[in-house]
Amino acid sequence: MSQFHRLPIVLVLLTLLAVLVIHQLNKDIVLDQQTLPLQLVQLDEIKSYHVVETPSVNYVVFGSNTPNGESYRSYDYAFNLPLTALAWERIGFQSVVLIIGSRCEWENDPALSTILSHLEGRQTTIIFIASPTDQRSKLSQTARPFAVNLPGFPGKDNDYLITSDSDLWPLRKEHYIPRPNKNLVLVHSQCCGFFQWNNKSYPMYPMSNIGATVATWRKAMNDNHSIAYDADTILNYLEDVFGEMSRGPLIVGQPTWYMDQRVTSIRLTEWMEKYGDKSVYRVSDVGFNRLDRSYWNVATMSQANFSLKFDTHLPLRMYLPANWDKMRPLLYLMYGRDSWQAKWCDEYARKFLSKVGNYLSFAYVG
Repeated sequence: MSQFHRLPIVLVLLTLLAVLVIHQLNKDIVLDQQTLPLQLVQLDEIKSYHVVETPSVNYVVFGSNTPNGESYRSYDYAFNLPLTALAWERIGFQSVVLIIGSRCEWENDPALSTILSHLEGRQTTIIFIASPTDQRSKLSQTARPFAVNLPGFPGKDNDYLITSDSDLWPLRKEHYIPRPNKNLVLVHSQCCGFFQWNNKSYPMYPMSNIGATVATWRKAMNDNHSIAYDADTILNYLEDVFGEMSRGPLIVGQPTWYMDQRVTSIRLTEWMEKYGDKSVYRVSDVGFNRLDRSYWNVATMSQANFSLKFDTHLPLRMYLPANWDKMRPLLYLMYGRDSWQAKWCDEYARKFLSKVGNYLSFAYVG
């Protein structure tokens, strides 16, 4: 066969080979296009499997000085701590309790160790803040806005933290819970008017209840300022804002008495000026009021009237027998007459009184 006769055959074979190659390439491309989404889906599934979003936690912060035992009145706030933690548990909050003093002091005193053991039995994180005795009262009042900076604080950025007092119990849950897409919740925000500081007017937000995400607390209190995380740095922070008067004694009704509210109101106002107030929720008190110790009518209160109370300001010396008898109707309204909570409170009050009786023998009055 001549060379010219072989040429068409070679061309035909080359053409067939080219067709086969192109077909295989197209097949590979189709396979790749089909496989790629599958691989992406599998990767997404792996990511969603490993990334578990932790639910946010609601915390409340309150505290107490270390009682000195010189007077039965020095136990007013400390005695309340476990009971107040239980009251916040009732509406779904875990307590962060700031105690100004040392654990050793509390463990070695019969009355204080009773408080401490019952407090540890609740859903609490207890943070002791070491401090000179002459500054303890001041720190017990001013440490709360800095709780998110303290070693041992359990909250994450997306958790919610609200301030309160050891002699305030929340009653109406809706007054205190976080709101969707809100970073700051102001309770009773219209109550206290304005104050002047450095030639500027600020609204006074009561510390009784200010709620915010942990991230918001950190931004508001720490931006453009050194971080306050213990007794010395908190006192220095206050001195930077208020000057020498911050080191003076706490006197009811004087400017130093409201330092915690003022410094928090200043910082929150600055935060709102920077970030706006679209993520701020102001709770309305309309239609609701406080059960106050100045008019303690809980013994005759119906459940319907009780539902209109947003909180209660507790009586003083409520661990004394005559006063504790007046507390029981409130416990029954909150928890139920035969509830374990009411029984637990009764047992705690009895144990405490048996430990502190040597200080109270002269004070068994209502």
